[in-house]
Amino acid sequence: MSRPAHRRPTALAASALVLSLALGACARQADAPPTPSASGTPITVVHGGEGLEAAVAAVLARHLRLHGHAVADEDGVAVEQPAWSAAGGDTVAVVDTLALAAAADPAAALPSPPSPTSTPTSTPSSTPTGTEAGTSADAVPTPSATASTAAPSPTALPVGDPAADAPAAGRVLETLLSEETAAAGTPQDEAPAVLSSSAGVLRLTAVVTQTTAARLELESITDLNGRCESLTAVAPPPLTAAADPDAATALRARLDRLAGCRPETWLADTEDPTAAVVADEAQVALLTGTDPEIDANTLVPLEDDGRVLPEGRLTAVGSAATLDDDAERRIAEVMSALDGDGLRELERLTTGADPLPVAEAAQYWLVDHGLEDAPEDWFVPRGSWF
Repeated sequence: MSRPAHRRPTALAASALVLSLALGACARQADAPPTPSASGTPITVVHGGEGLEAAVAAVLARHLRLHGHAVADEDGVAVEQPAWSAAGGDTVAVVDTLALAAAADPAAALPSPPSPTSTPTSTPSSTPTGTEAGTSADAVPTPSATASTAAPSPTALPVGDPAADAPAAGRVLETLLSEETAAAGTPQDEAPAVLSSSAGVLRLTAVVTQTTAARLELESITDLNGRCESLTAVAPPPLTAAADPDAATALRARLDRLAGCRPETWLADTEDPTAAVVADEAQVALLTGTDPEIDANTLVPLEDDGRVLPEGRLTAVGSAATLDDDAERRIAEVMSALDGDGLRELERLTTGADPLPVAEAAQYWLVDHGLEDAPEDWFVPRGSWF
């Protein structure tokens, strides 16, 4: 199945999309008028911010509405509080359990590794270094082209507990929901719970450029052992020392002790880690494995068989007592279509230099996955646009 080189749809498909929306074309509609939830009010789909959570919320809201369910906002609603805590009653929340586990329970998401079996030349520090330690704003990280290519000085790597897999990250969410239910005194049969989760996982992955991979002979994350001292690394914004010191410290300790990677510098205040590694401002980036920019920029994901880095899923949370069976079924249809390719395609549509509005992206994605009929004036290629 062919895929475009960029995040935006092909020009022909995009033109069809704009035309169809302008004409008010309709896709598959339920015969019955929209029906509210069991409580008599519309369903609200909430999320915690931008990115995939917001995109999935828009897809769910549209899919529910097209199948006859009254929905309060067709784009989904961003909430300032943690999205999981807003779930229940007529509200369905979309939750990134990878991000949630790292923020809410770093010890579970990123277990402390054992001490090295041999003493490295320096001890790992929880104090940010390089750019994050407050160097001059004009300081420029050492580019990889000038980084040392001398033989690495690896340290002996202990065997540590793997980072959270998707079920473990999901259990962090379930624990939070259980505690919230108990604190609020909500009857168990009305309590919010996991409705369904994405088929694909969100796995934090170390990536490098092809040039760096070839020069340093990198295939797996443990190949970084002894190689990182002259390199600059970059993490997703939520996992920087400024955003979440505890999670950042736990993440760096695992990279140090389980992969032998202690970067000279960690970039701070970088909203786009992919751009940083492509521009050689950093040589190692931590990205979600489904990030479409990995393929678009021919970056090399490093294998992580020991699960040094954690994973999670996108999960829909709500109250089965309030939602009817058909609403639950429609939510499950979307989540099961969000496999690795489905996650990657939705992110491609909604991010990058020229993203589609989430409402348009939701329609485009649903049509492409056979969950919505294409308007008559759309050109739909055989197979997929991607």
